[in-house]
Amino acid sequence: MNRPAVFAAAAMLALFALQPIAAAEISFANPLVRQRADPHVTLQPDGWYYYTATVPEYDRIEVRRARSLNELGAADAKVVWRKHASGEMGAHIWAPEMHRIDGKWYIYFTAGRSDKIWEIRLYVLENASANPLEGEWLERGQLKTGWESFSLDATTFEHRGQRYLSWTQRAPDGS
Repeated sequence: MNRPAVFAAAAMLALFALQPIAAAEISFANPLVRQRADPHVTLQPDGWYYYTATVPEYDRIEVRRARSLNELGAADAKVVWRKHASGEMGAHIWAPEMHRIDGKWYIYFTAGRSDKIWEIRLYVLENASANPLEGEWLERGQLKTGWESFSLDATTFEHRGQRYLSWTQRAPDGS
């Protein structure tokens, strides 16, 4: 866990320790959304929770939004992108993460080729709309890591004014 996250977690624990909270006030449905893997939820300044996750068919990316975590399961799922019929981004659409960066939405996700389904790589979509359920999601293509090998689970964060990307990837020698 990175240092800012550790400090944030410690601050939250201290806050809860100082103020008793009834269990009913902090409970939420688990799972938030059924039949989804690799979930990503973000609470934005507009007061909406935005949610995306891997769908069971591994063929599309959906986005939901709700005013509370408990409402996400019942929220309408909008398909914002579908896999390609052939070639790259044609199989195994996994682990989408949606981030708002400099006034635009980005979805980082993993996809394989339709003809080589285990050639999993990182890709990016972009949407300039304030609401990610509106506007057009543009394919920005493969996120080049410097290695052409199995990669997945990209996330991004900013620390001290510098943007970082973290992901999992198999070394070129297969180790």
